[in-house]
Amino acid sequence: MAEIKDPQKRTLFGPFEVDLRSEELKKRGVRLRLAGQPFQILKMLLERPGDLVTREELRQALWPSDTFVDFDHGLNAAVNKLREALGEDADAPRYIETLPRRGYRFVGVIEPSVPVQIKVAIPEGRPEKSAVSANRPMVAAVGSFAVGCLIVAIFLVLRSPAAPARILSYRQLTTDRKPKGQPCEGALSARVVTDGARVFFSEIGHGLMQVSANGGEVAPVPNLVPCFAVFDISPDKTELLGASMADASKVDHPLWALSLSSGLARRIGDLNGHAAAWSPDGKRIAYATGSYWGPPNDLFIATNEGSGARHVAQMDIGSIATIVWSPDEKLLRIGLQKQSPENFMWEVSSDGSNLHPVPQPPGADCCLVGMNWTADGKYLLAQSGATLWVLREKRAILRGESSDAFQLTSGPIHYQSPTLSPDGKKIFTIGGRPRGELLRYDLQSQKLEPFLSGISAEHVDFSRDGKWVTYVTFPDSILWRSRVDGSERLQLTDDSLIAVLPRWSPDGTRIAFSGLGPNGRPKIYVVSAEGGTPELISQNVDSDQVDADATWTPDSNTLVFSGSTFDVHSKISSVNLATRHVSVIPGSEGMSSPRVSPDGRFIYAEMTHSHQAFLFSEKTQEWSKVADRTSGSAWPQWSSDSKYVYWGSDPEPRMGSFPVYRLRVADHQIEPVTTLNVPEGLIGIWGGWMSTAPDGSPLLLRDLSIQEIYALDVDLP
Repeated sequence: MAEIKDPQKRTLFGPFEVDLRSEELKKRGVRLRLAGQPFQILKMLLERPGDLVTREELRQALWPSDTFVDFDHGLNAAVNKLREALGEDADAPRYIETLPRRGYRFVGVIEPSVPVQIKVAIPEGRPEKSAVSANRPMVAAVGSFAVGCLIVAIFLVLRSPAAPARILSYRQLTTDRKPKGQPCEGALSARVVTDGARVFFSEIGHGLMQVSANGGEVAPVPNLVPCFAVFDISPDKTELLGASMADASKVDHPLWALSLSSGLARRIGDLNGHAAAWSPDGKRIAYATGSYWGPPNDLFIATNEGSGARHVAQMDIGSIATIVWSPDEKLLRIGLQKQSPENFMWEVSSDGSNLHPVPQPPGADCCLVGMNWTADGKYLLAQSGATLWVLREKRAILRGESSDAFQLTSGPIHYQSPTLSPDGKKIFTIGGRPRGELLRYDLQSQKLEPFLSGISAEHVDFSRDGKWVTYVTFPDSILWRSRVDGSERLQLTDDSLIAVLPRWSPDGTRIAFSGLGPNGRPKIYVVSAEGGTPELISQNVDSDQVDADATWTPDSNTLVFSGSTFDVHSKISSVNLATRHVSVIPGSEGMSSPRVSPDGRFIYAEMTHSHQAFLFSEKTQEWSKVADRTSGSAWPQWSSDSKYVYWGSDPEPRMGSFPVYRLRVADHQIEPVTTLNVPEGLIGIWGGWMSTAPDGSPLLLRDLSIQEIYALDVDLP
């Protein structure tokens, strides 16, 4: 009996399975009666998950112009039949969301399809009986030859590639549709951990939560530690190691151990950090100090009670995001958060010796977090970006020394914070598909309304005449331009670049933007508004220098830009596009986020890691401080008349209210514009994004993402 894989893929969501080729809908293997227009509507929605499929698109596809029917009645009836088959209520949709008078959107989580394995019987020939020769020397020779063949076969088997690690099945454990990963507003992401029977995780606004490893209702975990972010679970599965992140202004946070049986917490000495892990014997704790957003970071080891802290290593190229002990306690593996993609993963002996980088998954695009070693030390599980990987750490005898990397997940679901079950047979992880809705806040009616039909896009910028708009789709970060009514759309970049912060040139012919390419560092590009190959403007392409946040001078000949907003050494520079001459604006050391006023008289900029705002006068060639705010700003932008600078008040507003302010340039007064109440929160590739339209009305990307806890059965041969 042999196995072959059916190349046809299925679309899976919840308990449903859709075969788009045979047009069949099944629920837990049972075929449902759904055909004709209801099935075709489902097909169109599944082909564009998360996107709006308009009523006009459905009419053109399913109701030809020569069909004389009441379209509205026919469409509503077809959608009702579809919802009836899916067993959902229009008022509380889990799969098909109605956008009144506009269309429909699929909001369920699509699971990666698994190829069907089909067993095929292959007739086997019946061997003929062979006679045994009476010649014993011949028998001995044949026996020796057979032994030699066996040895060669064993050698070839040992030298052959090992079976790959793979995901066997997926199961969704939660259905509460709440954002997961952060314990409270403004906190760092917490880990997902498990004791085998339960899975522990964080939800914004709800704190520390738990769900059965078999799925079911989500319940809170009693504890009195405010904003408790989980880092690890003790080897005996009785305590959670974490930090209290209630004070978001702190770089490091107090470390606590929370008892799962009593809900009581004990302070771990006077230790503070932003990442930590228990040793396999539970007697020691490794923890990291220093800013999570930039180096240097220091790694320490202390006792379980918080005493005897000993310095192990210092990381000068990135901040420590994850720490994991090897099962024999001899090594510490470190995952870094850093600007460039080289060497995300490092290793150091627990005695502090032999700090060095280690091989990581090919093409890893960001960080290596959520790491776990299997109990035998053979595999290391890690997350890179939205993808889960497993690295084979130990090789069988006679195999090469290099480790193997296996990509476990791909597709529309983004995974984060993976953890292994104690037996190493399951991965528990947060899974979801980031999605947003572009909205405009009308200052007169004080209501949010869809902009550009509510597409999932951010980083919107308008041409000076107000007729054209450029934007970046979320979460794939592709640059587009169109008219303000959404017509004449044109794609300007592909998936080889992560595009952010586009800016129209004042003459309306070009768009400058920051692009993250294969080297992982933002660089400045310029592309024609009519399309074409983006032109790289940055000078030192292969250097560690970050060039971002480009803004045009009124003559459309010069770009003003800065380094990273997290880099205290950032400065404001300008580049002449004709000569490519780069010059630093005097006195701009430590500044970022430059914005040239439309009239060219001023450059607005902010001091990195502080709440101070400055204006550079083109006339006097001097900087002056214009604001010393009590909270950080987000996405500053000039008004079209150069009289105001607008900004939001919070760099990552996931839930609740979002105040918008403006700076009046004439007298440096800060005025409140409005407070946006966004129950779902804001979202964007660099945190909650907002901007303003030419009339001063705020634009934002509302978070419509759905995140759930998943269990993935994994085969680690």
